[in-house]
Amino acid sequence: MKIINKKWLIGCSSIIAICAVTLSVWGCSKNTKPEIEVALWNLDVYDHYTEQVQSLVPDVKIKWVEGQRNLDYYKQLAETESLPDIITVRKFSMKDSLSLNPYLMDLTRTEVASSYYDIYLENYKTSEGKVFWVPMSGTVDGIVANKELFEQYNIPVPSDFDSFISACQAFETYGIRGYSIDLSIDYNALHLLQGMGIESLSSVDGIIWRKDYDDGKTNQLDSRVWLPAFEKLERLNTLKILDQDTMYSDDLLSYERFIEGTQAMVNISSESISKLLPGKEVEILPYFGENQNFLLTYPTFNAAITKAGGENSVKKAAAWKVLMAMTSSQAQEELNRYTDGLIPYKRDISFEYDGSMSMVQQYLERNRTYIRLGSEEFFEISKITVDEMLENHFSAEGALDLMNDLLSHSE
Repeated sequence: MKIINKKWLIGCSSIIAICAVTLSVWGCSKNTKPEIEVALWNLDVYDHYTEQVQSLVPDVKIKWVEGQRNLDYYKQLAETESLPDIITVRKFSMKDSLSLNPYLMDLTRTEVASSYYDIYLENYKTSEGKVFWVPMSGTVDGIVANKELFEQYNIPVPSDFDSFISACQAFETYGIRGYSIDLSIDYNALHLLQGMGIESLSSVDGIIWRKDYDDGKTNQLDSRVWLPAFEKLERLNTLKILDQDTMYSDDLLSYERFIEGTQAMVNISSESISKLLPGKEVEILPYFGENQNFLLTYPTFNAAITKAGGENSVKKAAAWKVLMAMTSSQAQEELNRYTDGLIPYKRDISFEYDGSMSMVQQYLERNRTYIRLGSEEFFEISKITVDEMLENHFSAEGALDLMNDLLSHSE
């Protein structure tokens, strides 16, 4: 009988054990998906979107966590090195994001950034031409007209600023409120002010001023750019279209009057028209300029990859996949599906418009859209300025001086 060497047996056992462990580890790593943590600014309203994004990257596990609508929250996380892999915000400005950029991945020469229209991407470029954030499709925010009411009283739907004023005055003669807006809400004040000046803000001078403001080169309004907005507000105030009764009118009460047929026009976004004004035949109006009209828009949210998402090659590749999925046409279609119509900022995405949004396509084809300037100080100071101006009947020049003074003292 052949005798088995004891050392040989022990050696074989050790080799078998090592192989088993190696195969086990290899098998586990092969079956384990990389996990990417995404902070979504509002988890409550994007179920269909998150499901769609996850379906597009089956080889990545996405952990959706609650984020915040503004940048301050993520700045605090950056200080403690606890940023998620991908972050999103609703309120965004280049000026506010500058201090966070060192913690983010550079998207400048990526497939994601190159897929955006230049007119929109310019608002996301630093003074060095770098891109750290990209926007999701945007809502249209503006004044909507109750078409049934206009037809009933044979009043033309406004097509310029003068006819907007005329329509308000005509409805007042029938005891119907022409227009109101709740200016105690900061975003209403910001949208109204920028909407009134949208033509000059979209001009060459306006684009240069905004770039200087975003880069921190100026904290003052250029009168050539901003005075037209204040002149229109002064006119609305003088004619009592915006006065104590109409400038603090609760939006929900205004929507009720709109539905009841006792108010002709209200401010609302294309994310909410059907939800808040159900069953009404409405038309969303552009903001009127002297020669050109524009749509005011802002992204549903903005996204960036943090350097935590690129800590190793596997995780970095997974983070890129998730961002690509988040900005894809399939995912953007899910964002659009539950609204009255969003504006796509990317070349590879298009939406169809009808009903209240049927006029949007013509503005897109002519590049007549403007992404709001939404810095934290602009939200706050716009509200204070518009409130003071209308309540105390400031002139356009006086309101401009007031806002510049407030900006000078803003931290």
